[in-house]
Amino acid sequence: MFGTSSGVILLTAITALIYLGFLHRVLDRMRLTKGQALALLLFMVVSYFLPSLKITPQIYINLGGALIPLGICFYLLFTADTREEKIRGGITPFLVFMVVYSSDKILSIRPGSGPDLDPLFIPPLAAGIIAYLWGRSRRVAFIGGVIGVVLLEVVSGLENFFRGLVPGPVVIGGGGVFGAAVIAGILAVFLAEIVGETRERLQGGPKNE
Repeated sequence: MFGTSSGVILLTAITALIYLGFLHRVLDRMRLTKGQALALLLFMVVSYFLPSLKITPQIYINLGGALIPLGICFYLLFTADTREEKIRGGITPFLVFMVVYSSDKILSIRPGSGPDLDPLFIPPLAAGIIAYLWGRSRRVAFIGGVIGVVLLEVVSGLENFFRGLVPGPVVIGGGGVFGAAVIAGILAVFLAEIVGETRERLQGGPKNE
């Protein structure tokens, strides 16, 4: 039993390290120096063990799962090179939110009665595709994935709260650094890269973002 438990712990640790490695790579591409990216990554990991901040008696926000990623997104918006990129970065999260929210209402969540698609993968897919169509930007993809999921968590949490479906307070970004918003941002960036590189190769070479 000890061997099995140790193996599970080791596998979990390796998986977490690989995931954090991907997150550091994404942060490194978001107009951040390597030192800044590493510092943010460490801060997000440490904040995973800290309590969420109370906004109201019934609404909390997690540092690593929502507040820090949102701060990165707003930094990227304010430091965008062009007005067009700022507009794309501001609109993409709402497009992602509408796609994911609509899919949540349309797709069945009961096994065997609808498409077998994990809702966790819909935000990054939507953000990656929308961001690339808008301007082939990794930054817009990250912004769309993160803020789109945070908006979804806020709206869904409030809906469930007012319907009496949530016994406790609503926690935005409750999964911390391993939560849906951060995962959506990571996968959206990689999807934008894959789609962009594939299209560029088919068209005979890279093009500027």
